Amino acid sequence: MENKPTILIIDDEQGLRDMLSFALQKEGYIVLTAENGMEGLKKVTEQKIDMVITDIKMPEMDGITVLGKIKEIKPDIEVIVATGYGTMETAIEALRKGAYDFINKPFNLDELSALLSKAYETKQLKSKLVSLEELDRLKDEFFSMVTHDLRTPLMAISGTLELILSDEQVSDETKLDFQSERNKKLLLIIHRNTERIRALVNNLLDFAKMEAGCWQLKKQDISVISIINDSINGVQSLADNKKISITKHISLIGHTFKSDEILVNCDYEQVERVLTNLIANSIKYTREAGRINVYFEKIDKEIKFVVEDNGKGITKENLGKVFDKFYRVDPSLKKEESGFGIGLSICKRVVELHKGKIYAESEGLAKGSRFIFTIPIR
Repeated sequence: MENKPTILIIDDEQGLRDMLSFALQKEGYIVLTAENGMEGLKKVTEQKIDMVITDIKMPEMDGITVLGKIKEIKPDIEVIVATGYGTMETAIEALRKGAYDFINKPFNLDELSALLSKAYETKQLKSKLVSLEELDRLKDEFFSMVTHDLRTPLMAISGTLELILSDEQVSDETKLDFQSERNKKLLLIIHRNTERIRALVNNLLDFAKMEAGCWQLKKQDISVISIINDSINGVQSLADNKKISITKHISLIGHTFKSDEILVNCDYEQVERVLTNLIANSIKYTREAGRINVYFEKIDKEIKFVVEDNGKGITKENLGKVFDKFYRVDPSLKKEESGFGIGLSICKRVVELHKGKIYAESEGLAKGSRFIFTIPIR
């Protein structure tokens, strides 16, 4: 087996558990055991398990009850129920509650092995089906976003050029007066929207490279303070437009962090990109005259970067989604300020390539948010 499936055996007979463990491990399975239903459910909750073989007749909690609870906790686990007292009614009840199949004791190991192989194939097919359905949904959503987000700046460019040409009433572009104040402003609109398209396309290309596993980091020793300074400088104008103050080395509640010079071995361009993206994101979702604080601290052998704001905040159910592909925290955000929804996903991939972690925290809507990522020093 290319990927070793994990099987949990729930049975109150130790001899049977030991015999099945030995036989199934020889066939390449990872085997866990539990002597009763409660212990089995605990392992189902805490560990990654592909299939379960559970006895029907057990003290405290019978196998049918265990089956039902497993399907509530992790419905993708395939469950085979086994008993030495099998009846057709028991088999039908087990299948009705979601069991993959029913097998009688004492076990015929060849029969059990064949049943487990089919159960695992079924699990994989179900997983692929769910993945394909999700991929199809994401594909439609992605093309919709790409169409809109590229069309918007293109329409702005096209409309601006029409204004220049129609106003000048000339067919020869060499005769256009590009020195007039009006046309200078129009050209700035063209330039701004051209840069927006370039940034969107670059993001798409980088995202594709990362998804394909073709991305390589260019590591060198870099000053943490220079990463923070350069990131803030890159988005300062955006903050100024909304009269948002960006403060370094201090949290929103006033706790001061050391600003000692520390070198971190990383891909400067990509880590600076992550921090810049997080600060820009905070600017988007922070009201005018709001506050953003950026600081870092050395914890053991890694640097912890923090970007926090007193902006819109994030609901508890959305905290785990913000780094998903094509996810937008606030779909109502002005379209000219939004993107494909892959910025934070790229941030996550960059941090993971550095063997770090990234996550978000928030107390809820209107309570601000905190984005945190770590990068090993070396």
